Amino acid sequence: MNDEEERIKELIQFLNNRALNNSVRLAILIALYTFGQMTFSEILEYSRIPKSSLLMHLQILEEEGLVITKKGFTVNGVRTFVRITDKGRETVKEYLRLIGNMS
Repeated sequence: MNDEEERIKELIQFLNNRALNNSVRLAILIALYTFGQMTFSEILEYSRIPKSSLLMHLQILEEEGLVITKKGFTVNGVRTFVRITDKGRETVKEYLRLIGNMS
């Protein structure tokens, strides 16, 4: 197996898990990597998916330890905040490393 085949195999294996095998969850994780923390409403606006779908995606990411969701009070009322964890940050770094190795 040549180097490129090895890199593709490594990427496929990396993405072959419950949290990362969906493009919406991967995009949410990358957005949180970029911003650190977002509100549920912000993610909903960016993703343009139904609330129920976003809830499901966030639940999976949280179960895998990649994000943390918390309710908080703001001047506009109660908001749900979503923050990337250290594990989530390392996961995105590894994904970007693998993608960067593609030619």
